Amino acid sequence: MAIRAKSGLGLAGVLTAVAAALPASLHGAPQHSRSAVRPQQSGVSGNTVSLLPTPTQFHGRAGPLHAFPSLDTGSQGDLGEGEAFLSSLVVPGLAQYRQGQHRWIAYAGVEIVSAVLYVAARADALGLRDEYRAFAWSEARSGFSTEPRRDGDFEYYERLTRWPTSGRWDSDPVIEGLQPERDPSTYNGSVWALAMDIYNLDPGAPQGSPGYVRALDYYRENGYGPPFLWTWREGSGDQRRFAGLITSSDSRFRDARLALGILVANHVFSALDGFITARLRALPDVDGVALTVSLPMP
Repeated sequence: MAIRAKSGLGLAGVLTAVAAALPASLHGAPQHSRSAVRPQQSGVSGNTVSLLPTPTQFHGRAGPLHAFPSLDTGSQGDLGEGEAFLSSLVVPGLAQYRQGQHRWIAYAGVEIVSAVLYVAARADALGLRDEYRAFAWSEARSGFSTEPRRDGDFEYYERLTRWPTSGRWDSDPVIEGLQPERDPSTYNGSVWALAMDIYNLDPGAPQGSPGYVRALDYYRENGYGPPFLWTWREGSGDQRRFAGLITSSDSRFRDARLALGILVANHVFSALDGFITARLRALPDVDGVALTVSLPMP
Protein backbone atom coordinates (compact mmCIF):
# COMPACT_ATOMS: atom_id res chain seq x y z
CA MET A 1 0.00 0.00 0.00
CA ALA A 2 1.49 3.29 -1.07
CA ILE A 3 1.14 6.12 1.42
CA ARG A 4 1.43 9.76 0.55
CA ALA A 5 1.49 12.17 3.46
CA LYS A 6 0.97 15.89 3.28
CA SER A 7 2.72 16.29 6.59
CA GLY A 8 6.12 16.45 8.22
CA LEU A 9 8.63 13.61 8.35
CA GLY A 10 7.58 12.69 11.89
CA LEU A 11 4.14 11.58 10.81
CA ALA A 12 5.64 9.87 7.74
CA GLY A 13 7.86 7.80 9.97
CA VAL A 14 4.89 6.67 12.06
CA LEU A 15 2.90 5.67 8.99
CA THR A 16 5.89 3.81 7.57
CA ALA A 17 6.12 1.70 10.74
CA VAL A 18 2.37 0.93 10.64
CA ALA A 19 2.46 -0.08 6.97
CA ALA A 20 5.51 -2.26 7.49
CA ALA A 21 3.63 -4.18 10.22
CA LEU A 22 0.88 -5.18 7.78
CA PRO A 23 1.28 -8.59 6.07
CA ALA A 24 2.44 -8.29 2.50
CA SER A 25 0.12 -11.02 1.17
CA LEU A 26 -3.10 -12.58 2.44
CA HIS A 27 -4.94 -15.51 0.79
CA GLY A 28 -8.39 -14.22 -0.15
CA ALA A 29 -7.41 -10.69 0.97
CA PRO A 30 -5.86 -7.84 -0.97
CA GLN A 31 -2.10 -7.98 -1.59
CA HIS A 32 -0.38 -4.63 -1.14
CA SER A 33 3.03 -3.49 -2.18
CA ARG A 34 5.38 -2.20 0.50
CA SER A 35 4.35 1.22 1.68
CA ALA A 36 6.16 4.24 0.42
CA VAL A 37 6.07 7.58 2.14
CA ARG A 38 6.57 10.67 0.16
CA PRO A 39 6.14 13.98 1.96
CA GLN A 40 4.42 16.66 -0.05
CA GLN A 41 3.69 20.22 0.69
CA SER A 42 0.04 21.13 0.33
CA GLY A 43 -1.07 24.32 -1.19
CA VAL A 44 -4.17 24.25 0.99
CA SER A 45 -4.25 24.96 4.70
CA GLY A 46 -4.22 21.81 6.82
CA ASN A 47 -2.62 18.49 6.25
CA THR A 48 -4.20 15.27 4.95
CA VAL A 49 -3.03 11.72 4.56
CA SER A 50 -4.20 9.80 1.53
CA LEU A 51 -3.92 6.00 1.65
CA LEU A 52 -4.01 4.76 -1.93
CA PRO A 53 -3.76 1.01 -2.59
CA THR A 54 -1.73 -0.06 -5.55
CA PRO A 55 -3.50 -2.16 -8.16
CA THR A 56 -3.67 -5.62 -6.61
CA GLN A 57 -5.74 -8.76 -6.94
CA PHE A 58 -8.10 -10.73 -4.75
CA HIS A 59 -7.95 -14.47 -5.39
CA GLY A 60 -11.17 -16.47 -5.00
CA ARG A 61 -13.33 -19.05 -6.73
CA ALA A 62 -14.74 -16.53 -9.16
CA GLY A 63 -11.25 -15.64 -10.45
CA PRO A 64 -9.07 -12.59 -9.82
CA LEU A 65 -10.81 -9.51 -8.48
CA HIS A 66 -8.92 -6.31 -9.28
CA ALA A 67 -8.54 -3.63 -6.71
CA PHE A 68 -9.39 -0.91 -9.19
CA PRO A 69 -12.72 -1.04 -11.06
CA SER A 70 -12.61 -2.78 -14.42
CA LEU A 71 -15.41 -4.21 -16.49
CA ASP A 72 -14.98 -7.80 -17.76
CA THR A 73 -17.90 -9.18 -19.71
CA GLY A 74 -16.38 -12.62 -20.18
CA SER A 75 -14.41 -14.31 -22.90
CA GLN A 76 -15.51 -14.01 -26.45
CA GLY A 77 -15.76 -17.82 -26.71
CA ASP A 78 -18.49 -18.09 -24.06
CA LEU A 79 -22.00 -19.04 -25.20
CA GLY A 80 -24.69 -16.41 -25.14
CA GLU A 81 -27.76 -17.06 -23.01
CA GLY A 82 -30.08 -17.68 -25.94
CA GLU A 83 -27.64 -19.92 -27.76
CA ALA A 84 -26.99 -21.96 -24.61
CA PHE A 85 -30.72 -22.38 -23.96
CA LEU A 86 -31.59 -23.45 -27.50
CA SER A 87 -28.63 -25.78 -27.98
CA SER A 88 -29.42 -27.78 -24.84
CA LEU A 89 -33.13 -27.67 -25.55
CA VAL A 90 -32.44 -29.48 -28.83
CA VAL A 91 -29.55 -31.69 -27.63
CA PRO A 92 -29.42 -32.04 -23.81
CA GLY A 93 -25.89 -31.55 -22.50
CA LEU A 94 -24.60 -29.69 -25.57
CA ALA A 95 -24.43 -26.30 -23.86
CA GLN A 96 -22.80 -27.85 -20.79
CA TYR A 97 -20.20 -29.54 -23.01
CA ARG A 98 -19.37 -26.26 -24.76
CA GLN A 99 -19.23 -24.47 -21.40
CA GLY A 100 -16.75 -27.02 -20.04
CA GLN A 101 -19.20 -28.43 -17.48
CA HIS A 102 -18.76 -32.13 -16.74
CA ARG A 103 -22.47 -32.58 -16.00
CA TRP A 104 -23.11 -32.78 -19.74
CA ILE A 105 -22.41 -36.50 -19.27
CA ALA A 106 -25.40 -36.84 -16.93
CA TYR A 107 -27.75 -35.05 -19.35
CA ALA A 108 -26.53 -37.14 -22.26
CA GLY A 109 -26.89 -40.34 -20.23
CA VAL A 110 -30.46 -39.55 -19.18
CA GLU A 111 -31.32 -38.71 -22.79
CA ILE A 112 -30.01 -42.02 -24.12
CA VAL A 113 -31.53 -44.20 -21.39
CA SER A 114 -34.96 -42.56 -21.45
CA ALA A 115 -35.08 -42.69 -25.27
CA VAL A 116 -34.21 -46.39 -25.28
CA LEU A 117 -36.81 -47.12 -22.59
CA TYR A 118 -39.48 -45.16 -24.46
CA VAL A 119 -38.87 -46.95 -27.75
CA ALA A 120 -38.82 -50.37 -26.07
CA ALA A 121 -41.94 -49.77 -23.97
CA ARG A 122 -43.94 -48.38 -26.89
CA ALA A 123 -42.93 -51.27 -29.13
CA ASP A 124 -44.04 -53.77 -26.46
CA ALA A 125 -47.32 -51.92 -25.91
CA LEU A 126 -48.17 -51.84 -29.62
CA GLY A 127 -47.26 -55.51 -29.99
CA LEU A 128 -49.50 -56.48 -27.08
CA ARG A 129 -52.31 -54.35 -28.50
CA ASP A 130 -52.13 -56.20 -31.81
CA GLU A 131 -52.06 -59.47 -29.89
CA TYR A 132 -55.17 -58.84 -27.79
CA ARG A 133 -57.09 -57.54 -30.81
CA ALA A 134 -56.25 -60.68 -32.79
CA PHE A 135 -57.09 -62.87 -29.80
CA ALA A 136 -60.50 -61.23 -29.37
CA TRP A 137 -61.28 -61.75 -33.05
CA SER A 138 -60.25 -65.38 -33.13
CA GLU A 139 -61.77 -66.44 -29.80
CA ALA A 140 -64.86 -64.28 -29.34
CA ARG A 141 -65.85 -62.41 -32.49
CA SER A 142 -65.24 -64.41 -35.68
CA GLY A 143 -67.76 -67.12 -34.79
CA PHE A 144 -70.43 -64.63 -33.75
CA SER A 145 -70.03 -61.71 -36.14
CA THR A 146 -71.15 -62.28 -39.74
CA GLU A 147 -69.04 -59.47 -41.22
CA PRO A 148 -65.31 -59.06 -41.98
CA ARG A 149 -62.99 -58.05 -39.16
CA ARG A 150 -63.04 -54.43 -38.08
CA ASP A 151 -61.05 -53.39 -35.04
CA GLY A 152 -62.80 -51.22 -32.49
CA ASP A 153 -61.51 -48.46 -30.22
CA PHE A 154 -60.00 -49.02 -26.78
CA GLU A 155 -63.36 -48.61 -25.03
CA TYR A 156 -64.78 -51.41 -27.13
CA TYR A 157 -62.07 -53.85 -26.01
CA GLU A 158 -62.47 -52.74 -22.42
CA ARG A 159 -66.12 -53.78 -22.63
CA LEU A 160 -65.07 -57.18 -23.91
CA THR A 161 -63.25 -57.71 -20.60
CA ARG A 162 -66.43 -57.01 -18.58
CA TRP A 163 -69.25 -58.51 -20.65
CA PRO A 164 -69.27 -62.20 -21.63
CA THR A 165 -71.41 -61.44 -24.68
CA SER A 166 -72.68 -58.47 -26.63
CA GLY A 167 -76.03 -60.08 -27.27
CA ARG A 168 -77.86 -59.73 -30.57
CA TRP A 169 -78.23 -56.48 -32.41
CA ASP A 170 -81.64 -57.25 -33.88
CA SER A 171 -83.51 -59.69 -31.68
CA ASP A 172 -86.04 -60.57 -34.39
CA PRO A 173 -84.75 -60.06 -37.95
CA VAL A 174 -88.02 -61.41 -39.37
CA ILE A 175 -89.92 -58.34 -38.20
CA GLU A 176 -89.34 -55.21 -40.24
CA GLY A 177 -87.19 -52.60 -38.55
CA LEU A 178 -84.76 -52.90 -35.64
CA GLN A 179 -85.87 -54.94 -32.66
CA PRO A 180 -83.38 -54.26 -29.80
CA GLU A 181 -81.90 -57.00 -27.63
CA ARG A 182 -84.03 -57.47 -24.51
CA ASP A 183 -81.75 -59.62 -22.36
CA PRO A 184 -80.20 -57.21 -19.80
CA SER A 185 -77.39 -59.70 -19.01
CA THR A 186 -75.87 -58.90 -22.41
CA TYR A 187 -74.23 -55.61 -23.30
CA ASN A 188 -76.75 -54.59 -25.99
CA GLY A 189 -79.61 -55.69 -23.74
CA SER A 190 -78.27 -53.46 -20.94
CA VAL A 191 -78.13 -50.51 -23.34
CA TRP A 192 -81.75 -51.04 -24.34
CA ALA A 193 -82.84 -51.40 -20.71
CA LEU A 194 -81.17 -48.09 -19.92
CA ALA A 195 -82.83 -46.43 -22.92
CA MET A 196 -86.24 -47.63 -21.72
CA ASP A 197 -85.59 -46.12 -18.28
CA ILE A 198 -84.36 -42.83 -19.71
CA TYR A 199 -87.36 -42.35 -22.01
CA ASN A 200 -89.90 -43.98 -19.67
CA LEU A 201 -91.10 -46.71 -22.04
CA ASP A 202 -93.82 -49.15 -21.12
CA PRO A 203 -92.09 -52.57 -20.70
CA GLY A 204 -95.20 -54.37 -21.95
CA ALA A 205 -95.65 -52.26 -25.08
CA PRO A 206 -92.54 -50.11 -25.62
CA GLN A 207 -93.36 -49.33 -29.25
CA GLY A 208 -96.53 -47.53 -28.21
CA SER A 209 -94.72 -45.19 -25.83
CA PRO A 210 -94.10 -41.56 -26.91
CA GLY A 211 -90.34 -41.81 -26.37
CA TYR A 212 -89.83 -45.03 -28.33
CA VAL A 213 -88.17 -43.40 -31.36
CA ARG A 214 -85.70 -41.51 -29.19
CA ALA A 215 -84.95 -44.65 -27.18
CA LEU A 216 -84.27 -46.51 -30.41
CA ASP A 217 -81.85 -43.76 -31.50
CA TYR A 218 -80.05 -44.10 -28.16
CA TYR A 219 -79.73 -47.85 -28.73
CA ARG A 220 -78.29 -47.34 -32.22
CA GLU A 221 -75.70 -44.84 -30.90
CA ASN A 222 -74.52 -46.87 -27.90
CA GLY A 223 -75.04 -50.51 -28.82
CA TYR A 224 -72.83 -52.66 -31.06
CA GLY A 225 -74.04 -53.80 -34.45
CA PRO A 226 -73.13 -56.91 -36.51
CA PRO A 227 -69.44 -56.02 -37.20
CA PHE A 228 -68.66 -55.85 -33.45
CA LEU A 229 -70.74 -58.60 -31.85
CA TRP A 230 -68.93 -61.05 -29.56
CA THR A 231 -69.43 -64.03 -27.27
CA TRP A 232 -66.80 -65.61 -25.02
CA ARG A 233 -66.98 -69.36 -24.61
CA GLU A 234 -68.20 -70.11 -21.12
CA GLY A 235 -65.62 -71.77 -18.85
CA SER A 236 -62.78 -71.51 -21.41
CA GLY A 237 -60.82 -68.83 -19.56
CA ASP A 238 -60.42 -66.93 -22.82
CA GLN A 239 -61.94 -63.76 -21.45
CA ARG A 240 -59.54 -63.82 -18.48
CA ARG A 241 -56.50 -64.28 -20.75
CA PHE A 242 -57.75 -61.48 -22.96
CA ALA A 243 -58.06 -59.18 -19.95
CA GLY A 244 -54.47 -60.02 -18.98
CA LEU A 245 -53.21 -59.00 -22.42
CA ILE A 246 -55.00 -55.67 -22.16
CA THR A 247 -53.56 -55.06 -18.68
CA SER A 248 -50.03 -55.79 -19.92
CA SER A 249 -50.48 -53.50 -22.91
CA ASP A 250 -51.80 -50.68 -20.72
CA SER A 251 -48.85 -51.08 -18.35
CA ARG A 252 -46.32 -50.80 -21.18
CA PHE A 253 -48.11 -47.73 -22.57
CA ARG A 254 -47.80 -46.13 -19.12
CA ASP A 255 -44.10 -46.99 -19.06
CA ALA A 256 -43.70 -45.35 -22.46
CA ARG A 257 -45.47 -42.18 -21.27
CA LEU A 258 -43.24 -42.04 -18.17
CA ALA A 259 -40.08 -42.43 -20.25
CA LEU A 260 -41.32 -39.73 -22.64
CA GLY A 261 -41.96 -37.39 -19.70
CA ILE A 262 -38.41 -37.91 -18.43
CA LEU A 263 -37.10 -37.31 -21.94
CA VAL A 264 -38.92 -33.98 -22.23
CA ALA A 265 -37.94 -32.90 -18.70
CA ASN A 266 -34.29 -33.64 -19.47
CA HIS A 267 -34.42 -31.26 -22.45
CA VAL A 268 -36.01 -28.51 -20.36
CA PHE A 269 -33.68 -28.84 -17.35
CA SER A 270 -30.59 -28.96 -19.55
CA ALA A 271 -31.73 -25.84 -21.41
CA LEU A 272 -32.39 -23.95 -18.17
CA ASP A 273 -29.04 -25.08 -16.76
CA GLY A 274 -27.21 -23.83 -19.84
CA PHE A 275 -29.09 -20.52 -19.75
CA ILE A 276 -28.33 -19.90 -16.05
CA THR A 277 -24.65 -20.79 -16.46
CA ALA A 278 -24.34 -18.43 -19.43
CA ARG A 279 -26.12 -15.66 -17.49
CA LEU A 280 -23.77 -16.02 -14.50
CA ARG A 281 -20.71 -15.99 -16.72
CA ALA A 282 -21.91 -12.84 -18.44
CA LEU A 283 -22.01 -10.91 -15.17
CA PRO A 284 -19.05 -8.52 -14.64
CA ASP A 285 -16.37 -9.44 -12.08
CA VAL A 286 -16.78 -7.95 -8.58
CA ASP A 287 -13.90 -5.50 -8.40
CA GLY A 288 -12.08 -4.03 -5.44
CA VAL A 289 -12.60 -0.39 -4.59
CA ALA A 290 -9.78 2.08 -4.12
CA LEU A 291 -9.76 3.41 -0.57
CA THR A 292 -8.77 6.97 0.18
CA VAL A 293 -8.58 8.09 3.82
CA SER A 294 -8.21 11.75 4.60
CA LEU A 295 -7.01 12.71 8.06
CA PRO A 296 -7.20 16.33 9.10
CA MET A 297 -3.86 17.44 10.51
CA PRO A 298 -3.60 20.00 13.29
